[in-house]
Amino acid sequence: MLPTRAVSPLRDAATAGAPLSTWRLLAAALPALLAAPTAPRGTPDLLSLAAETATRTGVRIEVPGLAEVAGRGGSSRLVREARRLAEALAR
Repeated sequence: MLPTRAVSPLRDAATAGAPLSTWRLLAAALPALLAAPTAPRGTPDLLSLAAETATRTGVRIEVPGLAEVAGRGGSSRLVREARRLAEALAR
């Protein structure tokens, strides 16, 4: 499944009362997406949802590769959303 197709059902699940399950799924899926030479389309949306669910649940799960993407220069949406998630996990 492409990340773009996963965003809507995952957002629905989080809204319907399963934010922790959604966050755990995202935390498990994101390392592979972040390690790709070019992040698949939709990855920034998944990072955004991950930041929302991590904040909502208060559960901190390490996401391998997140710090590297968040530490990149530039202001692409991928980098901005990675920083947002990293900040949510640091709180």
